[in-house]
This record gives sequence, structure tokens and C-alpha cells, in this order.
Amino acid sequence: MNGEMVMGNEIRAMTQDELLTEMGWRGHDDVTERQVADWRRKDLLPPFDVAGGGRGRRRGRERSSWTNGKAVLNQALWVRKLLQIYRSKESIRLPLWVLGYPVPLNRVREALGGPLSEIANEIAEAIENEARASGEIEDMIGEATYQHVEEMRREGAQALLLPQHSLEALFNVFLNQGYDLTDGAFELGVEEMREYEAAMRQRQDAARAAEGLSDGDRARQDDSLESFIERAPFIKQYFSLHQLKQAVDECTDSDLRAVQRDLSYLRGMVLLLRKIMMILMREIPDEYKPKWEDRLRPILSFGRLVILADLSLRRNGYAGKIDYFLPEALRQFQQQFTEEMERELIETSKQIPEVIETCMPIIVNTFLQESQVGQPK
Repeated sequence: MNGEMVMGNEIRAMTQDELLTEMGWRGHDDVTERQVADWRRKDLLPPFDVAGGGRGRRRGRERSSWTNGKAVLNQALWVRKLLQIYRSKESIRLPLWVLGYPVPLNRVREALGGPLSEIANEIAEAIENEARASGEIEDMIGEATYQHVEEMRREGAQALLLPQHSLEALFNVFLNQGYDLTDGAFELGVEEMREYEAAMRQRQDAARAAEGLSDGDRARQDDSLESFIERAPFIKQYFSLHQLKQAVDECTDSDLRAVQRDLSYLRGMVLLLRKIMMILMREIPDEYKPKWEDRLRPILSFGRLVILADLSLRRNGYAGKIDYFLPEALRQFQQQFTEEMERELIETSKQIPEVIETCMPIIVNTFLQESQVGQPK
């Protein structure tokens, strides 16, 4: 998550021309001087911290440099990668920050607040245009989820559907500031979720039985979407759209620097998890391995959510707990990842292809059974 290690371990200055040469050696000879200059202007790369000594404009520009050339080269390589995934230069500032690279804090605040403001403004505009009472937002969410469910059914994707009232409850928790969690509509969403998960467990058991496996072979999971709904009061209080937007609007540079420190601990844990996953996946055929781009974007999107949650919790009195928990969690991760554990993971990795071969038919059968629910016979 912190870029590629380049130029050995030494730290030395690097000019813009030298940066282009280094990138060319790594297969990115399509990157031009104009592009790198544009990356600097748009805060995708840090400004030069060593001024050029020449009097002419070009001569001075060529001699300007970055003190830590290795870090800048790593950042430039990530800029190149991220531009292949995201739609614009503006959209990669926050991913760069999540990865640990310097981005001006005003740019970080813009990247966080922009999407939240757009959603909030759309909701406010819809209420103003279609309803005078703010409570009507619940009906609007209900209509939107109904249209979504119907579209998924028409496309034959009901296997991916949650119950409509459960979807309404989820969206209202996040988007509707005045949503009443004691109302019957919310309780209906919770009840439908229970029924949905019970039915899913039955179909999973049937699929396992078709493969000759007993119910005892299935690992039970305590966490579920139902538990998410049961935690709705806490989620609504700290992670709703209104709360997250307020946290971003009111955050200071000091708050963002605290979040930046928290991200450094999380990156340490993610790197250990990545190492574990690479060991476990070493025997898996390539066709079952997700592409690099498919893995990276969800991780960085989750990073955005972590930042928002961190800001909200810090402004609501949880700063002390966060400051204790994250360093402690990283320390325990590092202590537990021993050479003995690595050897055990290597042995476990040899069994995973067989597990995949066993589980794939079960997943397919469960999906087919779920997609046939409600279909005419």
C-alpha cells in the first residue's frame, strides 16, 4: 500500500528530468514532462523543495528538484496507476492520501465533502420540489428501492436482492435524518431480513447436501446484515449522511492530521493481511485470483469510508479510544505474525484449491436456487 520500493534504500534528490528517466526505465516512457508538471500543479505530486539555481526559466526549472526522490518516484508511479482506474485527476487525490502520500489538506477536505454535499443537495432539492414535509423523504426512498427491486427482477438478478423493506430501512438509516427507528416500517425491514437470511441458510444447506456434505461442515457466521440493522441506532447517530457531512464541514487540519496518523496504522495492518492473503493464494489457479485493479479500487473506496467514520467518531468523543486501539491492534498483528504462523499458512495454502473445488458447486447451486425463487413453475 505504500508504493514500490525503488532506488534502493538511499534518499537522494531528484529533478523532474530524472523522474521521467526513472519512470521510463519502469515501462512508463509515455509519461511526458508536461504531464508531470500538470501533476504538480494539481497537487498529485508535491512541489519542488529545492529551488533551481539557474537564471533562465527553463534552466531554473530543470535544476529544481525534490529532496526525497524515492518517495516522489513512488508517488508518481501510483499516480500513473490510479489514472488508469479512476476517471479524472481530481478523483485520485483521496486515494493517494489513503495510500500515505502527501496531498494538501484542503484538497483532502474537498474530496471528502464534495460527494456528501452532492447527495445532500439532491435530497434537499427532491424534498423541495416534490414534497413540502421533510418526512416525505421516506416515501421517496421507498419508491426508489421499489424501482430498483423491479429492475433487478426484470433482469433476472433476484439472487442478489435484499428484501425491499430491508433495503428501505438501510437507506433511511443513512440518508433520512428524521427516520424513526421505533416505527413499524423499520421493524418490518428487520423482520424481512431475518426471514431472508433464514431462507438463504436453508438453500445453502440444500446445496451442501446435494454435494454430499453435512450441515455440520458449514461454518456459522455470527455477523450478518441483520446485525447491521440491529446496530442501526449507533450507525444513524454517527455514520448517517448528515453526521458525516457535518464532521467533514467542521473538521480542522488537526483533525485530518489525526486521521492521517490513523491511516498509517491501518495501512500497516492491511500490509500484513496482504502478505497473509498472498501466502494463502499461492496455490490457487490464476483464473480464481482477482485482478489487481479489481482488488485495489474496493480497498481505496473502503478507505474513504474509514476516513469519514474516523472523523465522525473523533468529533463525538471517541478520539481517546481510537488513539489507544489502533496502535495496539497493529502491535498485536505484528506480534502474531511469526515464522511459525507463516509456515502454518503455507501448509494451509496447499488445501485451498481443494476447498475451492468443493465450494464452487455449492455457491452455484445456491445462486441457481435463489434465482428461481418466485419464478413461475
